[in-house]
Amino acid sequence: MHATPLALFALTATLAHADIFDESALGEFSNDRFAPTFLDFDQGTNTVLNTVFNSNNPNRGDRDYYTFTLEEGEFIDSITILSSTNLNDGRDSTTFFGFAFGNIFDFDPDAQQGPGLAGFVLTNSFGVERNVLSDLTAGLDLIGPGDYSIWSQQTGPDPTRVVAEFNVIPAPGAGMILLTPVLYAARRRREPQQGLPSIPNREIERPPS
Repeated sequence: MHATPLALFALTATLAHADIFDESALGEFSNDRFAPTFLDFDQGTNTVLNTVFNSNNPNRGDRDYYTFTLEEGEFIDSITILSSTNLNDGRDSTTFFGFAFGNIFDFDPDAQQGPGLAGFVLTNSFGVERNVLSDLTAGLDLIGPGDYSIWSQQTGPDPTRVVAEFNVIPAPGAGMILLTPVLYAARRRREPQQGLPSIPNREIERPPS
């Protein structure tokens, strides 16, 4: 039996539904890489808004970690950073946006070493409103059921607002099985890691008073 136009409209509306996770409304996201804030994503567009600043200063700065779970039959086909802007009109809006397979970050941001950082982007190096899923996952165009985490930071003193969009879809095709962490592990075995580039510490140069 063919789907009716009404049923197709209902399915499209469901998948297009936008869930918004705004740190200013939900409360401060975790700065603990071993206990990221859990965000309960639904199928459709999930938008995350968070603010970071002075991320290398543990006493007066802010570094955000959050995690989400894709259930059986759910996949993400795009992660897009919509904007990265200074709230105080500061001159440095570059943010670091890192990705990990799993619900923690083994990578130590202070020592800049350790496993677990699958990939990252810097907002000023690629612009915004581009799908960065492949950049974050070492080349994957789709990720499937499992736990995933995001690490967001900005080392300048002016608060920077980051808006990211995660598009969750149902299984792309009947009978398709995608074990993303296994694929990633296999990729790393085939292509030994050559060392991670340094995470930039971008301080704002202020004009003399």
